[in-house]
Amino acid sequence: MGEKTAIPENMGQTMELLERALAGRRVFRYMEELQVKEVFAEEFFGKIKRRARGIIRKGLQGKHIGIMGNNSLEWMASLCAVFWSGSVAVLLDKEMDGETLRDKVQKVEIRGILYDDFAAKTVQDTELPHSLVKISFSELQKEDENCHGEELSCAKRKGEELACVFFTSGTTGESKGVMMSEQGLAAGICHQVNDQRFQALLAVLPFHHLSGFSSVLNALYLGAEVCIAEDMKYFYRYLECMKPDYVFVVPSMLRMLARKLKKGGPNGNLLGWNLKMINCGGASFCPEFLQMLLEHKIKVFQGYGASEAGAIGFMWEMTLDRPDTIGKPPKDMEVKIENGELCLRSPSVMMGYYGEKEETEKVLCQGWYATGDLCRMDGEGYLYLTGRRNNLIILANGENVSPEEIEKKLYQYEDIQEVVAGAEENLITGVIFPRYPEKCSPQEKEEIKDRIRREVEEYNQSVPVYKQIKKIRFLEEAPEKTAIGKLIRRKVLEGEEK
Repeated sequence: MGEKTAIPENMGQTMELLERALAGRRVFRYMEELQVKEVFAEEFFGKIKRRARGIIRKGLQGKHIGIMGNNSLEWMASLCAVFWSGSVAVLLDKEMDGETLRDKVQKVEIRGILYDDFAAKTVQDTELPHSLVKISFSELQKEDENCHGEELSCAKRKGEELACVFFTSGTTGESKGVMMSEQGLAAGICHQVNDQRFQALLAVLPFHHLSGFSSVLNALYLGAEVCIAEDMKYFYRYLECMKPDYVFVVPSMLRMLARKLKKGGPNGNLLGWNLKMINCGGASFCPEFLQMLLEHKIKVFQGYGASEAGAIGFMWEMTLDRPDTIGKPPKDMEVKIENGELCLRSPSVMMGYYGEKEETEKVLCQGWYATGDLCRMDGEGYLYLTGRRNNLIILANGENVSPEEIEKKLYQYEDIQEVVAGAEENLITGVIFPRYPEKCSPQEKEEIKDRIRREVEEYNQSVPVYKQIKKIRFLEEAPEKTAIGKLIRRKVLEGEEK
């Protein structure tokens, strides 16, 4: 394996391909109480099959099954078990609140949910449909132990059938469910553009993200091991103890790594690491960090893609003479630039947004996905991103945050008349015009602002850290609007505090 072959028709074939190719090999490592644990292919695939049988016994075969929890071997085995059983995996952010979870369950018609201890409180405390089958990972482990007997054959579904749904933020502010077909997902996993050879991937990106779970399965497809990072607090410990030679990160993590290497001296081995290759996706990062990493003989690749485009994306080895390019398109991908916007087409492009035909038609036409990224191409065919067509906030940690989603929640407070969310110095900023009474003294205005600050803090407590407002800017005059009453977002965000 590692050579490109015909794209499997479905995830069942992909699972069988991995099982055959990895037989007898160590496939995962993870840390437990400061000890490195090893998992071989026979144990992992045995776990998958037993869990798949448990899913079938619970009456969930072919149904939409949510998976919610921290990165772990149990999470990955649960995902593969869903595929093995011929069901549809719905990937859920472990940090979502109960209201959001309830909305996802209803919107995507989830019939069962698999979850770990971290997500247990949200799952158990949220009022969900009585018919929803809730199975904790620990319960699933018991199902593992009880499900012995005949070998369970891997289900084979049609290539055009739905295999997986994961969520992303769109320009409307509502999180959309990206639908991946059986063959599209298989294509992304087996035909990712990673032609580099590595021994062990450190899996740090959240598994509910496309890049998180697909990079793990792609690493296995390429014959590499996967070191699971369950808690980012111990990132450096993972590098030192499990010694992976490859990691997929976001820019903020890359900067952190560069600074750590700088403190470690001219020889990166002084830190006890074995890191040789980094793939950095998300927002751009400073060339000085690239230079620092190259000095330590660590190759850096710029990863570019989109959830909607699937796992086939750009992976370009960065050089100091071209630090800003995302490179050239891989051979499995077609690109075109229409009205300045980058459009992509490949076997892994999504089927569409779940239950949102109109939104799908806005971005998908004859297999072409309109990314919303403004782009230019130089005379040698290198592509450069120049901005976003929409309003999505892209933070340096790689998280995409919808400003409309934030604004919608803040508008529930009476003290806020107008609000625009944006980013200033990589901090999510709320630009707010308070709802002042007709006659309002300076003291009363300050009291209203204090109330708003407390309301913003209340909002912050209800959302994940990456969606929290870190800076507030107050407007003393009503912001400018269009003729039809819409705020002119750019002018509000660029305006000075008055």
